[in-house]
Amino acid sequence: MQISKNQKLILNIESIANSGAGVARYNDIVVFVPRALPGETAEVQIIKTAKNYCVGRLLNIIKASEARQKPECEYFGRCGGCVLQHMQYRAQLESKRSETQQVLRRISGLEFNVEDCIGMDNPYGYRNKALLPVGRAKDGTVRIGFYSEHSHNIVDTDNCLIQGMDIMPFVSAVKELLKQTGTSVYDETVHSGSLRHIMLRKSYAFGSIMAVLVTNEPLKQPEKWTERLMRAGAVSVWNNINTAKGNVILSDKCRHMGGEQYIQDELCGIKFRLSPLSFLQVNPVQTQKLYTLAAELSGVGPGDTVLDAYCGIGIMTQLFARRCSGAIGVEIVPDAIENARMSAELNGISNAEFYTGDCALMLPELIEKNGTVDCLVVDPPRAGCDKGLLEAVGGSGIDKIVYVSCDPATLARDAAILAGFGFAPVRTVCVDMFPQTKHVETVALLLRTRNNRAL
Repeated sequence: MQISKNQKLILNIESIANSGAGVARYNDIVVFVPRALPGETAEVQIIKTAKNYCVGRLLNIIKASEARQKPECEYFGRCGGCVLQHMQYRAQLESKRSETQQVLRRISGLEFNVEDCIGMDNPYGYRNKALLPVGRAKDGTVRIGFYSEHSHNIVDTDNCLIQGMDIMPFVSAVKELLKQTGTSVYDETVHSGSLRHIMLRKSYAFGSIMAVLVTNEPLKQPEKWTERLMRAGAVSVWNNINTAKGNVILSDKCRHMGGEQYIQDELCGIKFRLSPLSFLQVNPVQTQKLYTLAAELSGVGPGDTVLDAYCGIGIMTQLFARRCSGAIGVEIVPDAIENARMSAELNGISNAEFYTGDCALMLPELIEKNGTVDCLVVDPPRAGCDKGLLEAVGGSGIDKIVYVSCDPATLARDAAILAGFGFAPVRTVCVDMFPQTKHVETVALLLRTRNNRAL
């Protein structure tokens, strides 16, 4: 029996998907139900039908899960960020562990056994970065906040419970400045207007805030913007000029408008500087657990050499350097390597080297130069590792990989490729970097025996 749009059904929710939606089945058809929890019986109205699945709207909970709780945020259900606030935190951790293991096994075909998810004592107020889109409602009023789920409709907000900073002074300042300066607001449907996003970064160790205004053209009256944002609490103010269409928030074109050039931070005892384009994990408390776990899983020590293939600003590279004889960081973004070298000098770490380039192309030369690489560390973007890098590793003398992943699906895909070169998962641990959301970070240790190395 087929399901039709607007049809009402009574469904038993069996599990939760990596989107955060509850999963039910009706006549072998999968039905995704946002804000429904495993173990619940619910009345659902079908709002979307596709070939292999349907999406339903939760109308009424007939039998509630013991893990259900009242969301703390007034914007829950409208803002698309915290899709799991209605779920008790201990249940969130187990759900993420279980879902990660299922995805890893299904896609890779390998025997991944995921250990308990490492959570937070306080799963709120953890983010060190806010990305706030700016737009106008149909009545012309300015909206600044966060996108609603699966859309670019902006939910006007002046607070966020998972942010580690108070965003209200900056939202108020920007709305005030738009009126004072006559600056237009970007309209993505016609690719016109000026102000697109506000990005705020906060130093975990020192509390200083950087404000970045993302515009479709150079910002006019920069002195007014700088003075007002610094009164709101920023110590560094930048203009990022992004003229491209699409969803990419930042371009590589940055203009310093006032205050400090950088903000300084410290994680795992490693001091570093942050510029507008520097990549840094958004949860500093959990980042320290994540990087320490990666170093511990590697088992490296004196006499070993580590290669960090997606090193960013070099925090993990330096952390590994403190444990072994030498660490090599490779990153394709020149600004990140410049920051990494400055950071190593700041921390007095002399046994870490940093190179700008494609690690897949540089790997043979780096191995020849250093004699051997005892452990490869990768922390790639959501798209996973470049296939060329995996193939280069497969043909190398590297037998140990520590893979840090923000997407279990791409980790599984890459692990399946590496399995063809004799690698197998030994330990896998989730770290909850994003409480209240559907996302999770995973660290996997992959080893191979020498007789399985590709020649």
